[in-house]
Amino acid sequence: MALKQFLKPSIPWVPQPGFSVVYNENGGIEASQDVLIRNADLQAGSVLTAFVRRARWETIFAKVPPIYRNLTMKTFDPTDRGDGYSIVKCTFTGYQFAGNGSSGEEQEQATSTLSGQLNPESLSSHPKWEPLSQTAKTVLGYLISGQYVWDASDSKIKIIQEDGSLTANDTLSAYITGDAIFFANIITEGDQTWDKGGWTYSYHTESETGFTEAQLNALGKIVATPPGDPVKPNTGWTWQLVSPNQTQSGPDRFMKTLDFRLIRDNTKNQFLYGP
Repeated sequence: MALKQFLKPSIPWVPQPGFSVVYNENGGIEASQDVLIRNADLQAGSVLTAFVRRARWETIFAKVPPIYRNLTMKTFDPTDRGDGYSIVKCTFTGYQFAGNGSSGEEQEQATSTLSGQLNPESLSSHPKWEPLSQTAKTVLGYLISGQYVWDASDSKIKIIQEDGSLTANDTLSAYITGDAIFFANIITEGDQTWDKGGWTYSYHTESETGFTEAQLNALGKIVATPPGDPVKPNTGWTWQLVSPNQTQSGPDRFMKTLDFRLIRDNTKNQFLYGP
């Protein structure tokens, strides 16, 4: 036989036994508890003002343990029981604090991920391309566009004439030496890209506040030392902030991720992405 619970006229609602609390790895808390309430009282102004976003858990359940009193309401979902009463599922969010109760500072509990990937990039982004002379780079660019032809058997740059014939250009050919020869041979074989290795570092946190103006303005900029101080392959690399992501859950819970990628620490990148 099922047990039915009823309320005295003076009692607006009754928190049901048991509640659940889930701690997030970054310090956030999600909690839930059911509350029994009369259907008629769901329409009462005093009740509706109690079950709203930002309402503290202790206003609904006075005996909530002190460490959870700072949690505030996220959702309020009533289900009609069919006998004049409803079960209201309340969810609450908040953070782990340095002190018990409703005061104290948030404990930053950051996590991070570091992932490597290979991406097809133009040959001009290869580290061995940068030391080439400007003229050699220009000639190789014409090879990529198809305006020049590299004859590997003669080691000559040949220019396409209006009638379709090829004419060797000794002046331009003289610039294709050393690594430029390898690039010319690769282009002639039909390849215009290479697999560029890259690293992405992500820093995950939660707090009562969203991103700061300074963090938003840093998008695309070089960051000397990202939070968490990730390692770099060597001194020839630096970190660039490429993607700040923020998700809000509940009234004052912001889950944030800062994504950084490694770029070459050279004059060009310092000019383009530096302060």
